[in-house]
Amino acid sequence: MPPAIPENAKGTTNLLDLALPAQLGLTIQSGVMLAPYTSMKVGGPAQYFATVKSTEQMVQLVQWARRVELPYFLLGGGSNMLISDAGIRGLVIHNRCRQVRVEAPPRCDQPHDPRPYLMAESGALMAGVARQSVREGLTGLEWAVSVPGTVGGAVVGNAGAHGGEVKDTLACAMLIDAAGDVVEVPQPDFAYAYRASRLKQPTALRAGFNPVVLSAYFRLNRGEEAEIRSRADQFLQHRRRTQPVEPSLGSTFVNPPGDHAGRLIEAAGLKGARVGGVEVSSLHANFIVNPGGVGAATAQDVVRLMAQIQTTVEGRFGIVLTPEVQLIGEWSSD
Repeated sequence: MPPAIPENAKGTTNLLDLALPAQLGLTIQSGVMLAPYTSMKVGGPAQYFATVKSTEQMVQLVQWARRVELPYFLLGGGSNMLISDAGIRGLVIHNRCRQVRVEAPPRCDQPHDPRPYLMAESGALMAGVARQSVREGLTGLEWAVSVPGTVGGAVVGNAGAHGGEVKDTLACAMLIDAAGDVVEVPQPDFAYAYRASRLKQPTALRAGFNPVVLSAYFRLNRGEEAEIRSRADQFLQHRRRTQPVEPSLGSTFVNPPGDHAGRLIEAAGLKGARVGGVEVSSLHANFIVNPGGVGAATAQDVVRLMAQIQTTVEGRFGIVLTPEVQLIGEWSSD
């Protein structure tokens, strides 16, 4: 049976349009709990939920959702985001588009550069892409071997670590734009800044009709595989020494100019501070962790602990910490 038009969707009732997800081999479910799909292991249900495994499925599902006016939200690795306990209204599209390969220069990178390009679909894990670049003897993405999340999220948020970030090697990306068309966008058009781009939405974000990253092209250099692997291993070991292994949001707050959020939080005496099922990591104070995993904590616990951190740090040092984490879904006005 084709899926029925959702109650909050308006627009066409064409039966061929309604049958499209089934024709693509997709199943639209309702009430799927999202906590298992996030790095923090908290969050409520998706009103509607579908998993896509190819960019063709992604394009056609997004365009279908736009036709029936069903707001959508792209869920990749689920890091650096906090889904509300009330969940997400609309269609949550779980992105499992994960192809990665060395390619010829893309059309959107002009003039063409003779260096090799690594193409990665937006659902590929950024750390996995970095590891593949190492295996290919390509340098430029070693910093990402310890970065959580997917390529799509990394492109939107200009992810970075160890002195590197997406904007350094991204040549261009393929998107579904705000009009629903597939376009190729060169790197300068993203207007990158520290952990920000023109695609990154405000801190609080609901399902809507936003652009969707389909794939990214990274312009890399050839190098000595042993040296590249050594650098990558050093970055990975540093992460294991300094960052918690428990479920977390990733970095909770943006580093203020000339300082580090983790240092300020630790200096404020907040390591180990706890609200409900979550706590400030004893290993790295800019991480809020959920030691109990799925079902042990709520998104509200996290928000309350974040607020406590901000209030305490501002009171001690006069610095207002800005969340790096996006609040996703249905939140009350307070």
